Amino acid sequence: MEVEHFSHPDHPLILINQVLEHSCELVICSGCEGQIWGPCYSCTSCYFFLHKKCAELPREIKRRIHCTHPLHLLAKPPSHYRQCTCDRCAKPCNSFVYHCSSCEFDLDIKCAFQPGFFEVDSQFPHKDHPLILNEEREYHGEGVRCSVCKEPMSGPSYSCTSCNFFLHKKCAELPPEIKRHLHPEHPLGLLPNHDMICDFCNETCYESFAYFCIVCEYNLHIKCAFPPCIDAADQNQGHQFRRLLHSSSLKPISFTCNACGTDGDDSPFVCTMCLVLVHEECISLPRNLKTALHHHPRIIHTYHPQQCIESINKYCGICRREVDTEYGVYYCPDCEFVAHVNCSREYGDSATETGGENEEEQSVTVDDQFMEPSFRVVREIKHGEERIIEEIEHFSHQHNLILIDKVDDDLKCDGCKFPISTPFYSCASCNFFLDKTCIELPRRKKWQYHQLQLLSSWNLWEHDLFYCHVCNQHFRGLRYICDVCGLCIDVRCFKSLKDSFKHGGHEHPLYLPADRKNILRCGNIGGRWLSPWAAVDGENIPHCSGCCVSEESKVFFKCVVCDFKLGMKCATLPYEARHEYDDHPLILTYINANDYQPSCIICEKDRDPRLWFYRCEKCDFDAHPECALGKYPYVKLGGVVTYRNHPHPLALVDKTEDYRPQACDTCGEPCDDLALECTDPNCSFIVHGKTWECHESLIW
Repeated sequence: MEVEHFSHPDHPLILINQVLEHSCELVICSGCEGQIWGPCYSCTSCYFFLHKKCAELPREIKRRIHCTHPLHLLAKPPSHYRQCTCDRCAKPCNSFVYHCSSCEFDLDIKCAFQPGFFEVDSQFPHKDHPLILNEEREYHGEGVRCSVCKEPMSGPSYSCTSCNFFLHKKCAELPPEIKRHLHPEHPLGLLPNHDMICDFCNETCYESFAYFCIVCEYNLHIKCAFPPCIDAADQNQGHQFRRLLHSSSLKPISFTCNACGTDGDDSPFVCTMCLVLVHEECISLPRNLKTALHHHPRIIHTYHPQQCIESINKYCGICRREVDTEYGVYYCPDCEFVAHVNCSREYGDSATETGGENEEEQSVTVDDQFMEPSFRVVREIKHGEERIIEEIEHFSHQHNLILIDKVDDDLKCDGCKFPISTPFYSCASCNFFLDKTCIELPRRKKWQYHQLQLLSSWNLWEHDLFYCHVCNQHFRGLRYICDVCGLCIDVRCFKSLKDSFKHGGHEHPLYLPADRKNILRCGNIGGRWLSPWAAVDGENIPHCSGCCVSEESKVFFKCVVCDFKLGMKCATLPYEARHEYDDHPLILTYINANDYQPSCIICEKDRDPRLWFYRCEKCDFDAHPECALGKYPYVKLGGVVTYRNHPHPLALVDKTEDYRPQACDTCGEPCDDLALECTDPNCSFIVHGKTWECHESLIW
């Protein structure tokens, strides 16, 4: 076998399995400077030899004598050393050495490993005579002990009567290398023991041999590496579990369950194939669960999240605490949702096992049942496998919409009122725009926070206003509604609501509290019909950390780590805003370290420096969010319409800042809010825009 070795980069090395002599002298290893008696690697072009063990030494190790940094294997001591001395034995190092460049710490390779590591070339040091197998002999005489485990001899054995050398059959057949979940990083090799301390039971190993990790200096008794077991009847997910017996000769086994990620200190079950350790109760964990805390139909258990989940969410979708992805979790195959195993158990009233083997093979989301597109494709083009939809017919608009990939102005989406982002769809005939994310929303949607299916809808009349029950604000645009309870959700809130998300206004992830799985609920509660969005009497709705207001809506987010809370109104504030008092965009700002005398430039009132505001850094322009955005930031003004009972077109206008508001032509009250105003300069007609009675007078 030919290999490339870092210590001899000029030529490859060839594995030789016999004793070598060179110029009538014994061959010397260039790694440890010891004589070579057994297998070695040799360079056929020059006088260079390495013991097989020296050639296979790990390039990096960790040792307790220098636990601060790992040690790296060098072919020669560093060149700037006058003389390299081992920091353990104080002897000179002339060849291979383990070195820490940060601390100038050096370790001779013979000091880096257990005594006997380099001297033993076979599994057990008895080469002079063959060992004879005796399958039947039960008693070997008083005081006869196994040369490996030091236990009295009994049962099948190997022996050399000439040397009085005995081995249990099971000891003689111990594997030279094992893998254990107690130390999953590296394999453990069977090596001569010199009173090592077992890292599992913390007792001294008195056997002649023990299992040892040459990289991490991890030690394991033979009896701890192969504890007594009994077969377990339960099997799941293809694992063959066996119980590790908790006998008086062994200390309680402390372990972390690979199924649920929590600690145990009793007798675990181990899979004989992959060596995972589990609690007894975790053997029968259901493969699939259905929970009302997540909107997709099932979540799946896995022992190895990093292998089957591409993008791992680090926080539990139920308790919002951090998830250790080294251990088992439940995950959703259709999104990034993950949950602690015990969190799923805790909500057993809402989590039941899903049946059917075929269901395990498929990934069908709840949404797939209701994927009724909101648009019809009119024209599309293809570039190879890429499909580009250029023109569509959307249910919300009377004209076709064309795909645009460039924004020339500060446009807003007519569906969600967020600033438009490319690509988007535009009407060539009128001032109407839809963001691509709004286009892709289905007409019907099952929402995880509501029991019933929601239907996407659009304003029937140009000047219709709606009230979002999630953020408690008026809007015009796309919305989802429930036909049973009348729940109305602006798509801006619908797109923003997630189980958890990261907001720029806080350093930690935010989440919807687990005890609010029916945040916006339907129907009769306690014998009283309640609006689905209303807080129950006595229900504590916390103050929002962004605006310090306690909203009536029950939708709010909490911080995973601290006491930060965020209402939906602040959670959906746009990152940029425009105002006529400043030529530049105003940026949503969460804190200003130089806020010595905070005030709002627009209303000229003081600001609370702890609360969010909009700011232009160039102009040193600060404003309250309500001043920068206006009272109705999600209502598009204008929209000229001619009504049945008035001869001229009317437009929707905002009269909140009028000093002398004009009286409504229907009710006679001042129009100091949203109003419908006549566009004819010779006509002063105006009516309230939010009052239905005034609005109705134009239609009927």
